[in-house]
Amino acid sequence: MRLIRFPLIVVLGLFVLGCASSEKEIPTDQLDDAPSIVRHSGVVTNIREVKKDASLGKQFGASFLGALVGGQIGGGSTSTILGTSGAFIGQDIANEKYGEVVDRLILKDANGVEYNCLVHGHDFKVGDKVTFTVVENHVSAIIHYTAEAED
Repeated sequence: MRLIRFPLIVVLGLFVLGCASSEKEIPTDQLDDAPSIVRHSGVVTNIREVKKDASLGKQFGASFLGALVGGQIGGGSTSTILGTSGAFIGQDIANEKYGEVVDRLILKDANGVEYNCLVHGHDFKVGDKVTFTVVENHVSAIIHYTAEAED
């Protein structure tokens, strides 16, 4: 029974981490077209770099390897402790190696309402005029301001 308990704890811990919802990057090449989408014009007021974690698959693989290596060291309860520590260390290594840096844009529309979104690449600067679409109070796409985008 002890043999099954450790891998089960590691797998359940990873599933809990995987269930945490993370923000998705939004497209920056075109705006969405649908009847329920609201289009806004605004300005970029702030930009922060954000470190995104590695994919769940890479985190799981690295955690599993870390747990295997850590579980082989020591005996008895030390093996369990080192196995669990190895799983977390493996996850951190995967995030460092495969994670990426994205920009979190803080946008302000013409009415003064602020929105934030994640974009890949560093194409936007503070003060840039932008056109963006909003679905259920979340930015769904963003482009640099053009007169055609307002039509």
